[in-house]
Amino acid sequence: MGMGDYSPGSKWYYAPNKAAPITFIVLFFISGILHAWQTIKHGSWRTTILLPWAAALMIAGFAVREVGAYHTDNLAYLVASTVLIMSGPPIYALINYFILSRILFYIPYLAPMHPGRIATTFLGLDAICEILIGQGAWRMADSSRTEKERKLGADLVTASLCLQVALFGSFGLLAAWFHMRARKARVLSKNLRIVLYVLYTSATIITIRCIYRLIEYIEGWDSTIYKNEVFFWIFEAIIMFLNTALLNVFHPGKRLPRSNSVFLDRDGVTERRGPGWEDDRPWIVTVFDPVDLWGLFTGRDEKTQFWELSDEELARLRAEKKKNKRSIFAGIVDPFHLWGSRGYIGKHFTSKKPSEEPPATQITKNEPAKSSV
Repeated sequence: MGMGDYSPGSKWYYAPNKAAPITFIVLFFISGILHAWQTIKHGSWRTTILLPWAAALMIAGFAVREVGAYHTDNLAYLVASTVLIMSGPPIYALINYFILSRILFYIPYLAPMHPGRIATTFLGLDAICEILIGQGAWRMADSSRTEKERKLGADLVTASLCLQVALFGSFGLLAAWFHMRARKARVLSKNLRIVLYVLYTSATIITIRCIYRLIEYIEGWDSTIYKNEVFFWIFEAIIMFLNTALLNVFHPGKRLPRSNSVFLDRDGVTERRGPGWEDDRPWIVTVFDPVDLWGLFTGRDEKTQFWELSDEELARLRAEKKKNKRSIFAGIVDPFHLWGSRGYIGKHFTSKKPSEEPPATQITKNEPAKSSV
């Protein structure tokens, strides 16, 4: 029986291939182990720690699909496999957001938006997509539901995938905008160019996969794409393995600094260590204004340009940041940092001493002294 031939009683329509899932379980397992090893080797926890997790989701999805191939009349295996496998690509997309964020931390003076807001902004929109996919996938896969209910499920997934395509497109434009500015400023090293090209390739792969799923759900469960397993193996399994293999061969942790505090000077050669680019606005404000348009309008962003400071001033900023660093306990008790002398609400009830030094973000700028980290 070929891929796509009807199998009586099968919730999949066809009889799922029994060998292919095992092959991809092995491939993604090897890839996940390599991701974990390279993350440890290069110390790129903040950038690539989710790579093994993305591989694990794909492995779990293929494992459930393998079991389902022997129990084709069991709907639970179909639903679980679909949800798990569809959860992997958004994690890979999130990793791309982290990679671009790290690049912008490294060259902050050319960043089109605050680097720390890259991941949170796109992650928030991705979360909406995942909720829609989760709600829609199980409705659509359940053949015992009415045609209207299954159509609703398909519409939810379709809406989610449309949002994801728009999201990936916006992300690509943001990366290209930065790339253009960095090339014009002549600060792009070979390593940075490689990371950016890998980023574009990965984003393209994920977008192609997303378009495949979009077409599948728009055409519905009675379409040729849905009823032929070969499309799944090409545009879901193979293409996502190429993505994870790409990120293994050109691991970004090897080519980017480990810390967000390390940044490249305007000469394009000297690396310096700053306090990191903080955003002290209330978190709810950053959600609705991730680019900080108000800061651009009022000129507040000019007071945060630590990359223009001297090494001595940067050292003082780092010391001040270390001194004011909140404890883990404080983060758990007051996660939104509302209270205390530096809290969003508490600071308005705390009187300042006349001799108190100005905030770190408002130090007078001098010409930076060039030195290596």
